[in-house]
Amino acid sequence: MAIGLTPLIQYLVSAEGGRWQTPSVAWDPAKKEWFDVLDGDDRTAADWGHWSGRGMTWNTQCAWCHMTDYKKGYDAATDSYKSNWKEMGVGCTQCHGDIAAAPDAKNGCLIDLKKHHTTKKSKGLTIDNCATCHSRRGQLDGDFHVGEKFGDHFQLQLPTQDRLYYADGQIKDEDYVWTSLRLSKMGHKGVNCLDCHDPHTTKLKLPLENNTLCMSCHGGGSNGRIDGATVINPLSHTKHEPNSTGSSCVSCHMTHTTYMGRDPRRDHGFHVPDPLLTKELGIPNACNKCHTDKDTDWAVKSTQALFGEKMHTPERERQRARTRAIATAFNGQQNAIDALLKSYSNEDNPAWQATLLQVMRAWSTDPRVQKIALDAVKHDDPLVRSSSCEILAFGTGTSTVLDSMFKDPVKEVRVAAAWASRARLSQYPDMFKELKESLSFSADQPTGAMSMAQLSLDSNQLEEAEKWLKKAVHQDQTSAAGHEAYAVLLSRMGKTQQALDQLEIAIKLEPDNIRFSYLIALTYAELGDTEKTETLLRDIVKRAPTHDRSHYNLGLLLAGKEKLGEAILSIMRAENANPQSPDYPYARATLHMRQGDNERAFEACRTALGIQRDYQPALNLIRQIAQQQRRK
Repeated sequence: MAIGLTPLIQYLVSAEGGRWQTPSVAWDPAKKEWFDVLDGDDRTAADWGHWSGRGMTWNTQCAWCHMTDYKKGYDAATDSYKSNWKEMGVGCTQCHGDIAAAPDAKNGCLIDLKKHHTTKKSKGLTIDNCATCHSRRGQLDGDFHVGEKFGDHFQLQLPTQDRLYYADGQIKDEDYVWTSLRLSKMGHKGVNCLDCHDPHTTKLKLPLENNTLCMSCHGGGSNGRIDGATVINPLSHTKHEPNSTGSSCVSCHMTHTTYMGRDPRRDHGFHVPDPLLTKELGIPNACNKCHTDKDTDWAVKSTQALFGEKMHTPERERQRARTRAIATAFNGQQNAIDALLKSYSNEDNPAWQATLLQVMRAWSTDPRVQKIALDAVKHDDPLVRSSSCEILAFGTGTSTVLDSMFKDPVKEVRVAAAWASRARLSQYPDMFKELKESLSFSADQPTGAMSMAQLSLDSNQLEEAEKWLKKAVHQDQTSAAGHEAYAVLLSRMGKTQQALDQLEIAIKLEPDNIRFSYLIALTYAELGDTEKTETLLRDIVKRAPTHDRSHYNLGLLLAGKEKLGEAILSIMRAENANPQSPDYPYARATLHMRQGDNERAFEACRTALGIQRDYQPALNLIRQIAQQQRRK
């Protein structure tokens, strides 16, 4: 079977279980040549993204957007597909609905888009239909029909991961366009797909040449096609000669990235080039994409010389601050939270608000983050409401709020609330059923299988969780995280040797991963091999001197061997690496007591209580010390 027309045609290979696999070789009809869509990326048969792997299974990765009325038909029990569709390609019914369901429709369509496009609400539903294909998203079910809400069937991917998007929202991976448009100023103001694109021809409504399409709005003010668009004089605005590449709106504001070797796609975020962020954070800018013979410093100086204070307007600085905050979070820096909170307070675009909420999940226990998540529950946009749920899962007394979200009119919110509450869904069987059905729809992929495993784990169904994790690591044998998750479960089930086997696979995939080394050391301890454990822990603290848990565990192990002086030094290194943990000074206090040094034990307990004033182990130890003193 062949799919596609332009710019490339791909040929599918039938495989067992009803699968259609997508080889990396494709045909370029314009150049009349075969080429590799992976551009020479060397993938082995064990890789998820190999042509024979789950990442290239057409049934789940491609078909929804390339067939009309497609049904995946995946059966998790047999791990097989019975996929079906009405017609190849995108036919009329994909956007207009099935005429058989409305035989009396006057214009022959179930959904009359011209009529359907007249109000703000109906316009949104029309564009939701476009978004089902033209977005990077997770799928909650396979039941979307024309005229329904995007959020009742899909979860939009936002720029919350460094591997997918740059921190300013520019596309990096294959992200499509809907997220970008929602993040953009134009999208926020109401510009939508049909303002620029003819849905029937798939061509632009007006030419890009001479900026005709863009200036049909930005050249006319109140006479433009969209009321309120900023009036622009291309010559003074671009600072480039007429008819040059630099005078083209899309060259600067919609740079393109080529995917699949032959498919250039423009970024629909309508970004303003900012070489300063390139210099600071490595984020690409349009100036250097065009002027490839110039460096970033040249671009910074040139934009400053050409545009002056326009490079430092309050709005530009606000966007820069947001980008820096997200980039800092991407780098795992704990001090990012203050900047993230400030950016959130200055943000009025719901898509960016939802993005910032999701990025702040790493700080879910922070009272300030809890407060904005509680406020977000009342937001008009379901994207914001759903993004608050995982934060609220870490709050105190927030279960009632999450329970109320089970009744939200939009499915993505209900599912997000259910996922955040999954450990107590036995009280809500209907919500458990909806969550499980949503997760199982994507269980043909490793991330879906791992989610099913987590749901089973939180329901204390360990054997069911093992089944799903075994499936996940089979679906993606090169996922170190999958092998780690499987190892943790096996350890919990008492299958320690099998857990070690999985961790050994994980560390072969990521040899420099300190966490894997640490878990292997702990697993050897479970197996009773303290010599091997000590050797591994000493190696870890040598390679990663700030890995506090390794110092701590090494200290405990040495204490067990009655090497108390060396153990105390190791615990002190853990304290220095992480001075916010009361566990470490408390552990040191117990060792001082074993040495008979109650004075130092008391001081160590005071240190622990200075970190957490109600830390019960330290309070108990102080009482014990006091009792010993009285007996003397």
